[in-house]
Amino acid sequence: MKFNIKYITFSALLCASMVSCDLDVVPPSDISTETFWKNEKDAWNGLNALYAELPGMDIWDEMYTDNAHSHKPWEGPYELVQTNGITAGNDFGYGYSTVRIANNFIINVDKCDISEGLKERMKAEARFFRAWQYLQLTTKFGKAYLFTDVPEYNAPYAKRDPAEKVQAFILSELNEIAEILPDEYDGSYLYESSRITRAAALALRARAALYFGNYIEAEASAGKVISEGHHSLFRVTSLNAAQQQEADEMEKYIDFAEVGIDKDKFVKGLFSYETLWHKENANPGNPEYILTREYMADDNNCDWTRYTYIRPSQMGSGYSSFEPMQDLVDAYWSIDGKTLPEIPSEETRRARFADMWMKYFAEPVGETYKSVAPAVFREKVPTLDIKSIPYMQEFRNRDSRLYASILFPLKGWQETDFSGDFYYMWDPLKAGSDGNESWTGYNYRKLVSLTPYQGWQSVEDYPIIRYAEVLLTYAEARVQNNGWDEKVQHALNDLRDRCGMPNVPNSLSKDAALELVRNERRIELAAEGHRYDDIRRYGLEYCREAMNGESTAPCGGFDPVKKEWQKYVVIDKVWGDRLLLMPIPTSAMDVNPLLKDDQNPGY
Repeated sequence: MKFNIKYITFSALLCASMVSCDLDVVPPSDISTETFWKNEKDAWNGLNALYAELPGMDIWDEMYTDNAHSHKPWEGPYELVQTNGITAGNDFGYGYSTVRIANNFIINVDKCDISEGLKERMKAEARFFRAWQYLQLTTKFGKAYLFTDVPEYNAPYAKRDPAEKVQAFILSELNEIAEILPDEYDGSYLYESSRITRAAALALRARAALYFGNYIEAEASAGKVISEGHHSLFRVTSLNAAQQQEADEMEKYIDFAEVGIDKDKFVKGLFSYETLWHKENANPGNPEYILTREYMADDNNCDWTRYTYIRPSQMGSGYSSFEPMQDLVDAYWSIDGKTLPEIPSEETRRARFADMWMKYFAEPVGETYKSVAPAVFREKVPTLDIKSIPYMQEFRNRDSRLYASILFPLKGWQETDFSGDFYYMWDPLKAGSDGNESWTGYNYRKLVSLTPYQGWQSVEDYPIIRYAEVLLTYAEARVQNNGWDEKVQHALNDLRDRCGMPNVPNSLSKDAALELVRNERRIELAAEGHRYDDIRRYGLEYCREAMNGESTAPCGGFDPVKKEWQKYVVIDKVWGDRLLLMPIPTSAMDVNPLLKDDQNPGY
């Protein structure tokens, strides 16, 4: 059963006190604790207020890293983080409203006339959201004010509690509620299938423990999710006509026979990975979905990030606001699944791109050039010998997840809502100028919605926690605890089998194993918001290496006077050690003066 969380939560509060015969209505201002907390419908509505707090796609945090970029400053302070330019004037989510809503529910639901068993389960769900919010607070800000009551609005000012205390609270809470929550729900009223389960609590606990460096608990919690067997990776068993068309075109990119890769397994792996977010697969029934943010074709409950913000402008209705960076593209494995490809220098890449563009896709206009019309471009691409174009070599014989995740020049994508065959081409003449053209040279394919609502929003459900993350958490934690062993390999090979890639190596040192797991995690979870926390927990040396230096576009703008291509720097990343934590915003310090002497270092 799907339920429109936001709509039901707020409209039901208005309708609950309506008398059906004479339509006498209690004004919303008169709804109070004394009149509201009475029955199971009140409990249901109160709990759904927490479900309305569930985040959706979390690409926002990704754009603070070396994975993604936004060239539109009004979207957020993303470049400021990437260049160490933030101040306490920026607010990165410092707030306790979700905690207060959860506490209010936990305290008041006892007044409702429902069974003790249902009451205990609902409280466990609320405690999950409270733990979730504290995890967001402590990973971004370190210390946090820990409270389980509902303070009066004129309560005394409170100091933040040590991060260690907050972390212990999170792990303890999630451990307790995992023993209360069921493995699944039957889909009926009060038991909707998308509610918090035992696996969700264990998976979040595994994530939290990994972030805290508590590898024993991370391995234990992730291991329970795996061994209890209620979730698995999503796999397709056949291809539709559009997918088969692209599968045939993959012969241009993968030398299947020469590199010893089974084509059928590879292309099914590509589409297994890509389509787990799409259409009929995007629902709580997907075995990979551990925790789902549900959407509906309704103005109050839809998502425009996946249909508009990350969609390429060439497909229409796309803003190209959030774009993958070259740094991420370079991180995808070669086809062997264990080495990275030879990366050309920035100068070589620019020269190769310019040569390709001038040869195939430029038209002279007086003393300068323009790009060929989109229709001409899409007609020409299928006729090209991709294998003979120097620029395209860095995109050949790569990990299947590259082709499922990134739109790069000339690559076709057939299963879309675009009218006709789609081939991606970044227009270099618009680099750094057209707001709705990617400035990095790439666009996302992963997560881009194919089911629009009102032509610009998505209604596809989103997995906030998916089973693939649990496998990666287990593998990394176990390497830290025991080194590279058969259990680590089994978890990672499950991922590799799903995406049609070769198994991981049989033997690795601990350092080499951690390096492999970290890169596997980076590409498997790309655009899902994990990179921000991962970079920081890997340590300062890793931060300084990943978050310093230029990230360039494949080629810069064309200078019509000099008739040459010029270097274009998308972002010159600058790391500062203070970025391990975000600043307490001045708005919070204005409310609570005690925070002024407790600001995080460097702000």
